[in-house]
Amino acid sequence: MARTPVIFVPGLCGSFNLMVLLDFQGSRLTGWNFPPFISYGKRFIEAFERAGYVRDTDLFVAFYDWRKSVQDAARLYLKPWIDRAKQRARAEKVILVGHSMGGLVARSYIQSANYGHDVARLFTLGTPHRGAGQAYYAWGGGELRADPTVKAVFDVYLWYLRHAHPFQTQMDPLRTIRTQVPGIRDLLPIDGYLLNHQGPPLPKPETSYRERNLVGLMLNQPAQLDLLARRVPITTISATGFPTIRAIVVGGPPIPPGDPPRFPDGEPVHEEVDTEGDGTVRVASAGLAHPNIRNLGPLPGTGHGVLPDHPDVLGLMFNELRAFEEPDLSVPPLGAPPVEETKLVVLTASPVTMVVETPAGPTLPGVGVLGAALEAVGAPARPRRVRARDHGHSGKHLNIAVVPNPPAGSYRVHLHGTATGSLALGAMLVSAEQVTVPGAAEGAAESVAAETRHTQISTVHGQVADGTDLFYEVVVTDVTTLPDVHLDARATAADAMAKLRAAAGGAVLGGAPPAAEVLGEAPPEVHQAAEAALGEDSAAAEAALETLGGAEPAAMVDALAAVARDVVGAQDVALAEALIVQLQALKTE
Repeated sequence: MARTPVIFVPGLCGSFNLMVLLDFQGSRLTGWNFPPFISYGKRFIEAFERAGYVRDTDLFVAFYDWRKSVQDAARLYLKPWIDRAKQRARAEKVILVGHSMGGLVARSYIQSANYGHDVARLFTLGTPHRGAGQAYYAWGGGELRADPTVKAVFDVYLWYLRHAHPFQTQMDPLRTIRTQVPGIRDLLPIDGYLLNHQGPPLPKPETSYRERNLVGLMLNQPAQLDLLARRVPITTISATGFPTIRAIVVGGPPIPPGDPPRFPDGEPVHEEVDTEGDGTVRVASAGLAHPNIRNLGPLPGTGHGVLPDHPDVLGLMFNELRAFEEPDLSVPPLGAPPVEETKLVVLTASPVTMVVETPAGPTLPGVGVLGAALEAVGAPARPRRVRARDHGHSGKHLNIAVVPNPPAGSYRVHLHGTATGSLALGAMLVSAEQVTVPGAAEGAAESVAAETRHTQISTVHGQVADGTDLFYEVVVTDVTTLPDVHLDARATAADAMAKLRAAAGGAVLGGAPPAAEVLGEAPPEVHQAAEAALGEDSAAAEAALETLGGAEPAAMVDALAAVARDVVGAQDVALAEALIVQLQALKTE
């Protein structure tokens, strides 16, 4: 007997397609996946596959553009995913599992006038049915105080937005969120969560709010909850044990207000928090107050970002599926709670291809979890080449290279230009941080959980042309320290001089002036060093490399650039341009 297909609907930032997220493409189902630099969603898929489900046959992930409102996401993405799942599984209905914002997308569809009566059951995991306090900081002030997993993805999105769309470079975070990510407004709390700073901390009248979650207000009307419960059996799962915003004490709006106005409903003064939530969504918001809706949990010590991958959550879902939908379902071994694997992430938003070479040598013990997943910490690590995946298009490459369990050391990054344009190269570390979770009950022992964490993105800028080869170093010391990114001037210079030597030597250039003639106006020491660099004596050429780091590196670069312009350019303009841009990078170092 065929199973009812299961569709997982990820939460905010749980879907990744840079071509859509940067508006290079419109709404589509193709090209999506989980973010490549975090482990989100992978345990969920693996557990269902071990239970006998088959990806893209009766197990699907409804990726969507989380920047959009939940109503638009339901119409443009979720409904087409449901139709695809029904067609491939030859089923009349599907089972939806919505994590966080994904649960709101699912509800928006089920409670809409366009509902096709094709959902057999809905599970929501940590869904902010009544909103989440963290959204106030993002929508009101452009300050993303989200689950660490969400923030890692959002920071990468903003990095690409700044570098892939030049007009966005000077755009402040608040304007970016207001114009690019209206879906965050659908996450604002709908209850009286703002307290007046003056006098007793009493709730501000909700009718006075300038920014409100209208979708949430409408979806949670009693008549709408009755409609939801009539249409689809609902099971909600919540978690507890992490400090979660209960209310925000605010003063007046900032003066001047700014454009767009910052915190028009009041600037935060301090927060009131407790552990009745998963760090993002409170238990009271993750459940639905209706007699026909099953509210399970709260599960102690489970953070918001790991809910869909946590064995306790998966166990509850499998038990529910077996009890109400699939009586023959076998529950697979679910293992221990997930821990984020340490990753080095190298990014470019430039017309280049990218290859990252890992360092040789021992991994370093005592540096957090860096390299801890290797079989023997301290054992020599073999160098290997990691070719970046291009998430962009031929005109704007959006490269991401992910190195799991990176050993400490220097990573060599080779960038090869494919067109003329600006260069942005960034690097960050994603890892797991151990956090202490208070006991769920009075007197219970504290426990330890792992949360995703990431460094900022260390970024350098430059220029490239078609054929330019630039070499950089990314130095990793430990999981908490921002990677150091800098040009490898020696490797870049050696490559440039080797190509210049091959192009400028001999008689292959016909009527071009000889290099010695072009160098005639250079100072004697530069003239000699440049001639040595272009000569056949490898030892002299090697010594000439040192001149680039000496007292007159700029003069040396100018002399070699003149050779590229006047000698190489006489026969091959494109090669000359590539060499000149490559040499000029040495002057900015």
